[in-house]
Amino acid sequence: MKTMSYKALYRTYRPVDFTEVAGQKHITTTLKNALKNNKVAHAYLFSGPRGTGKTTIAKILAKAVNCVNSPVDNPCNKCVNCLGIQDGSINDVIEIDAASNNGVDEIREIRDKVRYLPGYVKYKVYIIDEVHMLSTGAFNALLKTLEEPPAHVIFILCTTEPQKIPLTIHSRCQRFDFKAITPAEITAKLHEIIETEHIQIEDEAVDQIALYAEGGLRDALGLLDQAYSYSPNFIKVDDVNQICGALSLKSQMDIVGAILKMNASEAISLMDELMVAGKEAQKICQNLIQFFRDILVYKNVGFNDSTPKLYQNENFSTLAKTISNRRIFFYLDILNKAANDIKWSNNPRLYLELALIKMTDEEPESDAKIWKNFSDLESRIQKMEQAPVVEKIVEKVVEKPKEVKAQVEKPVFVEPKKSVQEEPNILDNIEDETKPDVSFEPEPTLFEEVNEPAIIQTPIKGQKSPNLDVSFDSVSAKISKTITPIKTTSLTNTYNIEFVEEVLNNGNRDDKNYLINHWYQLVRSNPTGVNEQYASLFQSGELKASSFDKVIVVFDNPATCNRLMKPSVKLIMKSVIKNAFDREIEYMALPTDVFQTISDEFAYLWRQGKRDIKLSPIVSTDLRDVSQESEDSTAKTESKIVTDALNIFGDLVRVKKQ
Repeated sequence: MKTMSYKALYRTYRPVDFTEVAGQKHITTTLKNALKNNKVAHAYLFSGPRGTGKTTIAKILAKAVNCVNSPVDNPCNKCVNCLGIQDGSINDVIEIDAASNNGVDEIREIRDKVRYLPGYVKYKVYIIDEVHMLSTGAFNALLKTLEEPPAHVIFILCTTEPQKIPLTIHSRCQRFDFKAITPAEITAKLHEIIETEHIQIEDEAVDQIALYAEGGLRDALGLLDQAYSYSPNFIKVDDVNQICGALSLKSQMDIVGAILKMNASEAISLMDELMVAGKEAQKICQNLIQFFRDILVYKNVGFNDSTPKLYQNENFSTLAKTISNRRIFFYLDILNKAANDIKWSNNPRLYLELALIKMTDEEPESDAKIWKNFSDLESRIQKMEQAPVVEKIVEKVVEKPKEVKAQVEKPVFVEPKKSVQEEPNILDNIEDETKPDVSFEPEPTLFEEVNEPAIIQTPIKGQKSPNLDVSFDSVSAKISKTITPIKTTSLTNTYNIEFVEEVLNNGNRDDKNYLINHWYQLVRSNPTGVNEQYASLFQSGELKASSFDKVIVVFDNPATCNRLMKPSVKLIMKSVIKNAFDREIEYMALPTDVFQTISDEFAYLWRQGKRDIKLSPIVSTDLRDVSQESEDSTAKTESKIVTDALNIFGDLVRVKKQ
């Protein structure tokens, strides 16, 4: 039977020693030194992308350790052993495909055979390719043999997915990570082969093949072989694009030009032509992403070793100058989403069309427009802050008389020569005169009180118009006297923020957990009398923080906090807490919302890197200073029913004041 006379380029030009390996100098140097010094390990793990030389280097290593002239840093490729391993006639170098031999039985067979000495050479070498495909049982069967193999056996494991290999295998091997071969290294290797094979090809086509190989030299040689078969006389860059299903530079620029002109019909028409020519939607999308990426690099970096000729193209540079970075990122977001949708869709054309329409229809908001919106909003806020509140009051002073005018029997005039100092008496007199005829709410508001006296009717025909000597400042003075300031009482004596700061800054989680786990001891250790009532009330709260001798307890009802913070109650609670935990503990009772505000402030400052944190004073309209109040005074003001309810139900009680 005749065999094929033609041999693929990647097989013909497979490296036979370390000097011919491209792009893996860090690995070849290490292995050559180990071979020269006779320090070869019993197991190796080669990991890296496809087509980067893992199996090739494994075979070179197998020849080097078995070379007649060993120890040598490179196989001689002339002795019987090197030639026999090269042509496969020596079966002591066993290459196993783990993808098809991934079971426990196959590995057990290897384990049984490793005991036998090699037949022709010094070392029996097992090269297991795609080792990550082995089953869990197979890995377990390999462990012991891999850890302590016979002296005449070397294992070389190759994989493209090292993360799938158990750590127990990793730890028993010397690992070498193969890197993707750069386009420049691939191009240099291709030129060597092209010169040897006398292939006529454009330099730009060679660069394009190196790019499409994506770091794999085997893929690059395969593409060169395919391009040579497609165009044996002369290979052009368009030929490479044709066999790879990729877009030419002109096609990419045409589509991008249509997008920039916001011409959706032209962009989709160009896409249709490409797809009729056999281009895939996924490939078109990827090429456009790569094209926009090249524009970004050109605009912001100015050079790139992988595509120097592209940046020298005049049309490309002109196009790149017309697009802003912001718009490019906008297009890349759309294309990336389309690429993901296309990957999992049965109708990829649809998503590509939608992406092109979106790119030609939408335009991201410009930075100028965003800043203009911010400026408008800021100016509106400033106007609102600067607008005087008194203007609104004056408007109501003018408008309100219209509602009560019909109800006033006698017109009231202001004496023309009254001074400003007499104004309060005038307003009081007017109020006395008009009040019987006008119906008001029991508790008039500020505006109503000001509006009532300010009733000024039009004078009768022929009568002189009164000289109203009431200034804007006098109205403001009346308003300020009418407003009763809210009295604020300091809570420092009862609710001192320094207590909270000390507890939170010196918090002890272990002590807090201990108290929470033994919280039930409050009632159990105080079974009768007044102590039992207050223990039950205190136990209804939730312990939030502890610093061993101080705690913070939270309650839903602020009235409960005020009650528990009274000195007379704290004296009772001191005994209750000591009975329960056998030590004196000071406490502060806080409402849930107040503690949440304090906790948020503390957490924010802590995340800022601050320590020994100082907090804002406690502010709450529901809390009061009870440092001078006793439990007896409270009992006089509260009804017996409320007092009993608080004692029995604690924090569950809600007291509504009428």
